Amino acid sequence: MAEEEPLPSPPLLQDKWVTIQKNTFTNFVNQQLRETEHQIEELYTELSDGVKLCALVAALQGKPGIRGMKPNPKNRHQMIENVTLALQAAKHDKLKIVNIGAEDIVNGNGKLILGLIWSYILRYQLGKTEIPPKQLMLAWINAVIPECNITNFTTNWNNGRALHALIDYCEPGLSPNWRKMSTSDKQGNCETAMRLAQERLGVPIVVSPQHMASSDLDQNSGMTYLSYFMKLNSCGYKATLRDVNQLLPSSHVTNFTSDWRDGTALTDLVQAVGGHIPNQSPSTGVIESTQLAIQGARDLGIEPILSAEDMVQPQAGHLAVMAYAARFINRPAMKLSAASYIEVLFNTVDISPGSKTHYSLLMKQGNPRLHSINVKVADPNGNNVPTTVEWDDQPEATGLGTFIPTVVGEHQLKVTCDGEMIRGSPIKFNVGRSKKAISFVRREQGIVGDNTKLEVLSEDGNVADVHMTYTSPSGLSKEIALSRSSSGRSLSHSFVPDVVGEWKVSVLQNGEHASGSPYTMNVIKPQAVKLCNLEGGLIGQPFSFTVDTSEAGKAELQCLITFSGQAVPSTIERTGEDTYHVKFTPSGPGTHLIRPMYGGKDVRAEPYKVEITDSNLVLTDGPGLKQAKINESTTFWVDASQAGPGQLNVHIKDAGGVPVPSTLRELQDKRFEVKYSPAVIGPHSIDVEFDGKRIKHSPFTVNVYKDPKAEVPREGVVNQPLVILLDTANTEKGDLSITINEGRVPVTTKKLSKSSYSAEFIPSDLGQYKVELEFNNSPIQGSPWYVNITAPVVKTGPPVLTPTPPPVVVEPPTPPPVVVEAPLPLPVQPAPAPSTDIYAVVKPKSVRASAAKPDAVPTQYARVGETRSFDIIGKENVTVKIIDVFGSNVPFTSTPTPKGFAVNYKFKYIGDNWIHLIGENGRPLKGSPFLVCAFDPGLVVVSDLQSHGVINTPSHFKVNTLKAGRGEVTVLVDKGATNCEVYSQSKGDYNVTYTSTSNGVRNIDVLFNNLPVPGSPFQTDFGSPPVPATLQRPETSANYITPAISPISVTGSGLHIAEESKRASFLINPFGQAGQPSVRIEGPHSIAKTNIQPIDSAEGRRYEVTYVPVETGIYNTYVMWNGRDIEGSPYHPRVVDSKMVKLDGDWYSHVDEEGILSLQASQNKRLLFDVSRAGPGELKVTGRHLTSGSPLQCTVSEKDVYHYWVDIVASEPGDASIDVEWSGFPIPKSPIRAAVVASARATNGYVARPPQVVLSGFGLESAVVNKVAEFYIDGSQADKGSPGVILTNSRLQNLQTNMVAVGESEYRCSYTVPESGIYMLHVSWSGNDLQGSPFSVTALDGNSTVSSRTSDGPDKITVRGDGVLPGILATYNGTFYVDTEDAGKGDCEVKVQGPKGDVQIVSSLQGDRKRLLQCQYNPTEIGLYVIRIRWSGQDVAGSPIRVHIFDTYEELERFNNTGEISMYMPVEDAPFQSSIFPQPAVNGKKSKSVPHNRGVRMSAAMSRSYTAGAKANQLSFTPHRGYDRRSYYIVKENGPEFISAPAQRSVFIADK
Repeated sequence: MAEEEPLPSPPLLQDKWVTIQKNTFTNFVNQQLRETEHQIEELYTELSDGVKLCALVAALQGKPGIRGMKPNPKNRHQMIENVTLALQAAKHDKLKIVNIGAEDIVNGNGKLILGLIWSYILRYQLGKTEIPPKQLMLAWINAVIPECNITNFTTNWNNGRALHALIDYCEPGLSPNWRKMSTSDKQGNCETAMRLAQERLGVPIVVSPQHMASSDLDQNSGMTYLSYFMKLNSCGYKATLRDVNQLLPSSHVTNFTSDWRDGTALTDLVQAVGGHIPNQSPSTGVIESTQLAIQGARDLGIEPILSAEDMVQPQAGHLAVMAYAARFINRPAMKLSAASYIEVLFNTVDISPGSKTHYSLLMKQGNPRLHSINVKVADPNGNNVPTTVEWDDQPEATGLGTFIPTVVGEHQLKVTCDGEMIRGSPIKFNVGRSKKAISFVRREQGIVGDNTKLEVLSEDGNVADVHMTYTSPSGLSKEIALSRSSSGRSLSHSFVPDVVGEWKVSVLQNGEHASGSPYTMNVIKPQAVKLCNLEGGLIGQPFSFTVDTSEAGKAELQCLITFSGQAVPSTIERTGEDTYHVKFTPSGPGTHLIRPMYGGKDVRAEPYKVEITDSNLVLTDGPGLKQAKINESTTFWVDASQAGPGQLNVHIKDAGGVPVPSTLRELQDKRFEVKYSPAVIGPHSIDVEFDGKRIKHSPFTVNVYKDPKAEVPREGVVNQPLVILLDTANTEKGDLSITINEGRVPVTTKKLSKSSYSAEFIPSDLGQYKVELEFNNSPIQGSPWYVNITAPVVKTGPPVLTPTPPPVVVEPPTPPPVVVEAPLPLPVQPAPAPSTDIYAVVKPKSVRASAAKPDAVPTQYARVGETRSFDIIGKENVTVKIIDVFGSNVPFTSTPTPKGFAVNYKFKYIGDNWIHLIGENGRPLKGSPFLVCAFDPGLVVVSDLQSHGVINTPSHFKVNTLKAGRGEVTVLVDKGATNCEVYSQSKGDYNVTYTSTSNGVRNIDVLFNNLPVPGSPFQTDFGSPPVPATLQRPETSANYITPAISPISVTGSGLHIAEESKRASFLINPFGQAGQPSVRIEGPHSIAKTNIQPIDSAEGRRYEVTYVPVETGIYNTYVMWNGRDIEGSPYHPRVVDSKMVKLDGDWYSHVDEEGILSLQASQNKRLLFDVSRAGPGELKVTGRHLTSGSPLQCTVSEKDVYHYWVDIVASEPGDASIDVEWSGFPIPKSPIRAAVVASARATNGYVARPPQVVLSGFGLESAVVNKVAEFYIDGSQADKGSPGVILTNSRLQNLQTNMVAVGESEYRCSYTVPESGIYMLHVSWSGNDLQGSPFSVTALDGNSTVSSRTSDGPDKITVRGDGVLPGILATYNGTFYVDTEDAGKGDCEVKVQGPKGDVQIVSSLQGDRKRLLQCQYNPTEIGLYVIRIRWSGQDVAGSPIRVHIFDTYEELERFNNTGEISMYMPVEDAPFQSSIFPQPAVNGKKSKSVPHNRGVRMSAAMSRSYTAGAKANQLSFTPHRGYDRRSYYIVKENGPEFISAPAQRSVFIADK
């Protein structure tokens, strides 16, 4: 599933809601496992071995079990294999599991385990659906218990009343008094309801009644419990079937899936509740039939949930159909009256006095006998003419009416139903002398732009000399050319009216008007109706908007308003001749749909949307709302996920009312993080507003305090008092606490003066004492301190060896507490990066070391690729570790200086990097870790910079630093001689404004972190000012003289581009002219609400205009001064919605599970984007390689007006980033992460640079005494040649080597060493040494004791013990001994590095003379462990020692007998090749695909080979990035063999 990198969840009410959710999910799991032998008590740990997780997935899928699961896993990798099987089984049901790996479950990652269980609940409890389950559940609940007005799954259920209502719906009479229930006993109500549901309805209590009644109930827990009412065949499912079948008069449905796919059930249901559906022919398709039924339901106020196309699909989930069907159970609030279904058929031609005249009444829906239908016929004098109506019993009831007129003249036929006039009534007709005449069909209403058919009929076929004319509202008459029908008995004409108003239609024969001619046809234009003030409202408060019909003609206005599929009552008040006021009260937070109709026609195809918010549902939490420390960043969180759509604003002011800067960042699902750093002491005010309204309890008052000052001695004497001095001057009131050694040492305090105190304790033992000081429950600066307590008398004697403890790895905290500035770069050439050991342990003589004033300098910035340096002052042993933005180690070099050492380094990637400095006591130096932000000014983009400008008129341009990293933007116009303003629009976006007051060329320097950006300095030429913008001359005055006024400037992006539902703005500058501005902004179907705010400054008054467009399209923006348009008005901004730009097809079919798009180097990748609903804009696609920074080739071409092809070509392997923008706004998922793999002819997946020779095998690194060691030479990709191998010992003697050809230009080399030590292996091709040659080979004897009998230092050290021997993980003893008895004086350093990095070791001195160092480590992974032992900075003989730890005894035996290692995998992203060559091949190597449990992605230019047994074929694949070990299989002749992947690099790519 495509997901961006997961953001941390805020600890909002974390302790309580996480506990509730964990308890709920535990109960859910146990409920699913009730038929098995498994149950769980601790959710986070009991799923780690995968056994119960496999049982859970099998139970959810209705299967007996999962094949391949190990019921009793013996080690970690078997546990990972079990969990992987469970995850894979769920993926077969198309369940997308995001950012959750098997290791996360094995490691007991609680957050991710909760996310996994939630995914199972959504998929298996509620079924597959493309619509959010929350939306469907709310739709069903509000349909069956509408009185409860449910809007969430938390607070609405606390008092238990809604639970009782739901139970009573499922089984009527089970809780009939729920409406009168007292809500004071919340927990009691919940407990009663849940017990009833369990006993009578079979709903398990997965949420405790106490938690259900708690205000801390989380949404996921509430949805989990209520899902048991809605799952397939649940009590709610059966109750809905019951009520739907009661509505159906003849048909019967048994489910909410297959019975609804042909449209028949829906048609019957719509008609059963009074809806009208036109008659359908046998050829009507299923989708069309379903669409007609949906439209009939919409006419009743019942909004659909699925489209007709989705509803007939087999994969349509039951919950969506069930929720929709439930909306029919309770009659909707809005239903068309019976009068809307009555039609009058009346032939008004040739009616004479005394003749019996007939008319017909057709009732399309319902029984006419159930309504009061009244028909009146009035003569010219207003007298009633008696009439009668007789009804038949047909499905569409027809009434035959009869009357006899007695006088000549115009009559009227009026028909009412239930007191309401039917459409088209009254009908006017003429009674005259009898004649055989023509008749015509009256069209009472027409639509601008719609085809209107006019028809003339004749009973005797006499249509000679018939003429028809129409007269437009402006008085223009035109005779219509009539077309004769094939029967010759009628004439017809179709015309399209083009203006609104009353059109006069005349029908004449032989120069006389036909009966009923002329008549008037009212032409309207529904699409010209405009809605204003739709920006949004608040729950529970009346909301109103204005409807303008001035350009739409005269007709009846109707508005249907719905929320969650239910009609919302509304009123329409006429406020003017063409204006209306529509008012309604929102019933819940969220989107309300408004469907306006004019003259019975929809104003537009899609309903308008009004977003309703409720600021009272916004929650807050965090330390930043309670207290804060001066000059330290603090945080609080705001949860607006339940409050509906709206904008969050936070305003912080200090005690003096001065605004305090803050940062607001959305984490996920409308949960926000707010950070600020107060600069003064005293109470601060925090005002939180949502959608313009203060939230509950806002403003908050926060006490900002300052730490007391403490003087803590660093040394003391045993049994002697030690005094700590405290100064609380300038410190606010608060709680101060002092603890010594976690409270085990008593301490006494004494007040010395008004603001000073002392704390005293007496140390009773030698050693180090820990002093902790807290103020207001927060450590003060410098705490904790460590005080060394020594004896009162110091004795001298011979030196004692004190081994240096292993370096400590300190991971960078987030956020960093202190940053340090590095000195200016030194002219030092960077050295090659070390391949394995990234530690630089600077080891001169022991003197105190410190980082120069790290807490007194600001954040440092470093340019990517530029060599930087910093100094270590002092002579202490200091460990240096530099971590880049990806968590990888940054290589560096160190050089001595007179005062210490200089460390040189440079960064490759943009982002935050950390420098760790660790003292010899194992603790970080003061200020460590230090933050250095890497940036690249070459990626800064300057746009909208004009080459020419106008003096005294503001000029604007933009600077974008989003891709360049963190830093500061500086803009200088003429070296600062011209003032300019730089202000941040959003993250990485800056607007620059300046005004030139004189002619000439302005030089503009744009700097990023004081370095020029590409193209800087820029130049703009300023000439004479333009002709002033004058007011347009009124058309009514020919003698109007334009007054002399100052220029009026209108600037800002809101004049040109805006995003739907987002704030846009522009500025009006009248340059001192008297008057007032006015603005009108018209959209395609709406009028935007505008806000004009005056802004006073030293340059005069300006006006900021803001508006929020509610639909996409091209707008008309009229800007007026004193009521008259200024020159250039109207403007035409384009309003777009970048969120509606969609990648054609399913997004997840284009990316892998981590949301990464796969590309192939030099191969075109074509994507299709749909922009049909994004508004008028332009698609822009750019991309770059993250490693080199070089651009991707991105081409955009138009397929049709609504679709664009995007072709992407990458030039090199590695990670890439692709930005997709619609008119400058990023689309969802942008930037898209991409991984580029090589496509050219490759060796082990690496694109070779011929000529190339590949070396592989452990014989290049290590050997065992008297055992065969092997490695391979592959020259198949190199120029023709022959290899050469020479092996020499430390005495420069050559040893015998063997070489056998195993393929074309491929060789297996072997050798045997007679004794332990270091050997040099020279490998050449055609006489030329290969890169890396000679290789250093470490040889170990059988007992792995490394010793040397030479005379000095490191060569006198011996190493022995089980911890340096190969073994099995389950029984491994990691103890070994370093004997320094004969080595003299020196420092011993021991380090162990495992498959996943450094391994912690415990060491202690043994023996009478304390010269034997015992070391112990506990391996937790199979793989290679490297033990490095140094004496006074030099490797001892045999160091580094490589120790192989295996999973099975068979693997260990194979290694001991042959030196063969078949279990290892390469490092992440490196292609893996198990090069097992049979006897000399005739047809070359074979290839097979390798089954793997993660997607394969190749990005590293490395290749590697391992031996895995004889007579097997070559296998190549690439381990997935970011995972240290995964399960793979090598297919061999004797069956599959399990292998795993430690992160250990051991490969050489050799060039000639």
